[in-house]
Amino acid sequence: MIVLLLALIGAIIVMAILTIGRLAFGRREPFVAKKFLRWLVGYSIFNFLLCLAIVYFSEPALTGPFGGWQWVLWPLVISSIGNLFAYARPALGTLEDLSAASQGRTSTRRSPTQLSGNVSRGAIAAGIFGLVIAVGIGIVVAGLIVVFTTWFDSNAKALAAIPNITVEKSSTPLVPTDPKHIVLVSAAVANFKGQQVLGSNGQNLGSQYNIDPASYTLQSINHRLYYVAPLSYNNIFINLSNSSTPGFVVVDAENPQASPQLRVSSSDSLAYLPGAIFNQDLLRHVYLSGYTNGRLADPTLELDDSFRPYWTISLMQPTRGYTGEVLSKVLIVNAHTGDIVQYNPQSVPAWVDRVIPSDTVNQYLTWWGLYHAAPWFNPSGANQQQPATTGPQLVYNNADQPVWLVPMTSNVQSDNSSTGVFLFDTRKNQAVFYTAAAGLGIGPNVENTFASTRANILKYTVDSFQLYQICSVPTWVAIYSSGGIFQDVGIIDANKLNGGNVQFEANLPSALNDYKTWLAQNNIQNSCGAVTPNGGTLQTVTGKKITRISSVQQGANSIYYIQVAGQPVIFTANLTLSPKLPLAQVGDTVTITYFPNTNASSPTITLQSFDDTSINLGTPTPTTTPTVTASPTASVTPTP
Repeated sequence: MIVLLLALIGAIIVMAILTIGRLAFGRREPFVAKKFLRWLVGYSIFNFLLCLAIVYFSEPALTGPFGGWQWVLWPLVISSIGNLFAYARPALGTLEDLSAASQGRTSTRRSPTQLSGNVSRGAIAAGIFGLVIAVGIGIVVAGLIVVFTTWFDSNAKALAAIPNITVEKSSTPLVPTDPKHIVLVSAAVANFKGQQVLGSNGQNLGSQYNIDPASYTLQSINHRLYYVAPLSYNNIFINLSNSSTPGFVVVDAENPQASPQLRVSSSDSLAYLPGAIFNQDLLRHVYLSGYTNGRLADPTLELDDSFRPYWTISLMQPTRGYTGEVLSKVLIVNAHTGDIVQYNPQSVPAWVDRVIPSDTVNQYLTWWGLYHAAPWFNPSGANQQQPATTGPQLVYNNADQPVWLVPMTSNVQSDNSSTGVFLFDTRKNQAVFYTAAAGLGIGPNVENTFASTRANILKYTVDSFQLYQICSVPTWVAIYSSGGIFQDVGIIDANKLNGGNVQFEANLPSALNDYKTWLAQNNIQNSCGAVTPNGGTLQTVTGKKITRISSVQQGANSIYYIQVAGQPVIFTANLTLSPKLPLAQVGDTVTITYFPNTNASSPTITLQSFDDTSINLGTPTPTTTPTVTASPTASVTPTP
């Protein structure tokens, strides 16, 4: 096995350094072959076992400075300290020796070398030399490598240039989103559903296996979004008695009402997974298979379009000393059989959603924000920016286009708006920075806005929120839940963070209808028919009769659906558009204005104005109140 070879090489390196130190600097000690051989064999066995343990459990990447062999410094330090302390204690063997030592003389029975017993100048010299080498390489040389690869402006600019970034300066704020593939299930809701289905097959799987809430992975399977999570062992004893776990859970991410799937057929079992013991551990299995020349990063359970389980692993290699990692290879491991196939990043199968780790993306954009427009030494922080969130969000513009979405903000912690938004490709080192998305509300402000809407009277938890482009407007979509159970959807314009602007509904179609109406009411330019950004001309229809009209309640809004004679679409209007809407009837003559619908698949168009000309309104005629005139009093002439 490869670990045996690596451990042997590591032990040889350590013993070579210690032997040089002992023979070169411990020369005043008489050379005793038997004693030296005993020391050499003992420490060689100790270092081989120690190196074997280090290689087996820590799986060091053999890449970067020193070819990755700097891990050998640990057994070197331990062995050096052992030489210093194990041989530095005098062992005066007899009473005569002790008496002689107390009187300041040497026993006649032993020479000075014999008197020292375990005291060995050569061993002490080996220990000191080993520590000097370890400190020199581990601190001095390693420190210089860090300084000359990451410090100063030229190195900082090189780090900032590692990601291939395009700055999009057009008016396009983001990439359009397909509303049919918006994620409506948060990881917390997915975990709740997964726990429910764990005992559904009557096998009491929960007594042996569990699902880690952090293991749910969002992914596209056969053009639909799902969460997938593996079944893991409950404890080491279950692991020892089983060579695999039964399978995995699949939760629909687009439909909160869909039933989760527990897939535990014979072909679904997982023989290798992270955190298992010994060679069942996924990364150890890959490492022992010979993939030692890079860091094994981001093991992710992904299913192909036939729901077969595979692990994807990114093999990362540093480009600047110990840092500046880039993707070298992509390893796809059959989770059922353990077979490993290696791919170049550009040749990865289409069903694999992501190979660029999220922490790598965050590090790349941190470097870019700090150094691409500012010098390395910049105490003022001018022209610097940073990722605004704790980590990149995986967003699907449609079911087959995943990206890492990262809003950027200034380096001032109190800043609550974006300087732009990155969409980083999940399959290659390429990103687009959208400067037109500057000024969006981000971070805790978004969550607080969703939580503060008055429609959320039951105070549901804002589980998650993601940024999309809906109707050409950057839009936050939030998922509300209670105890892990999906409850409602919230939508808000990312430029208009206010609790009163949140469109809050029990399902996505209703929330989207509310949102489109809200955009029209507020005269916000969008591509859903309210105001066309492509130069569409306002259309006027007059003298036509209403053939059908009805109203529905959408959240706090009364929406009227109107069909007009000769028009092949349904018009929608909000009550605030005209006070005549509640009075309009079939057969009334109307005058309406609207912009042509840019979405050919939509049967509705939002009206810009509405007037029912059959309802004549004018200045109210005042009611004349009759004047009451007093009756004349008859004149009475007294009789004389």
